[in-house]
Amino acid sequence: MLTYRKLQKGDKEKLIAIFQQPSAMYDYREFDEDALIADANCNCVVIEKDGEIAGFASLITYRVPTKGLIGRIEDVIVDERYRGQGLGRGVMENLIALAKEKKISLIDLTSNPQRFAARKLYESLGFEIHDTGVFRLKLK
Repeated sequence: MLTYRKLQKGDKEKLIAIFQQPSAMYDYREFDEDALIADANCNCVVIEKDGEIAGFASLITYRVPTKGLIGRIEDVIVDERYRGQGLGRGVMENLIALAKEKKISLIDLTSNPQRFAARKLYESLGFEIHDTGVFRLKLK
């Protein structure tokens, strides 16, 4: 059975194991389960398949003066054992539906150019690549 649910206390260890998989390319050291659960602007979705945690994604919401309420999808990951079974599409559709419920005007996400399958998925869901560059200032 496949379910998509909110992040719960006790999920962290299993999720970190997925974030540590060689193909994941994620730094999980900032994963603060309690803070994520408490943050009303962070909608963390856990994918469960047959009672096992199989993936994760998050939708962060915030208000911008010129665009209204917008969303940003982060940390979409599916356990290597479950890839190719539509779980990534399912969690993305779940987050898009949640964004519509919240009346979000647009959703942004970034994706490494080497993640061909992920980029193909995002485009198939209607996401478009924009010509704007992402600037980042690391503070830690």
